[in-house]
Amino acid sequence: MTMTTIKVQAEVRDELARLAADDLGGVTLGTALEHLLTEHRKAQILTAYARLQADPDAWAGYESELDEWDGVAGDGLAGEA
Repeated sequence: MTMTTIKVQAEVRDELARLAADDLGGVTLGTALEHLLTEHRKAQILTAYARLQADPDAWAGYESELDEWDGVAGDGLAGEA
């Protein structure tokens, strides 16, 4: 894995170190950053779903598409219903 350095304010580094130690079980700062990025991506996805649900026509279209995909879920594997 290629490593690099980034410049951050000391306060940001210290806060990340506290989060890594206290909330994430003492992981490295790099692992803490990965965790924060993952959580950010999840929050973006949930926000997008909330926007979709706020539009009844769009949400109905999404649910309709899900129903279509459920119809192909039986992929012919032995033992599958």
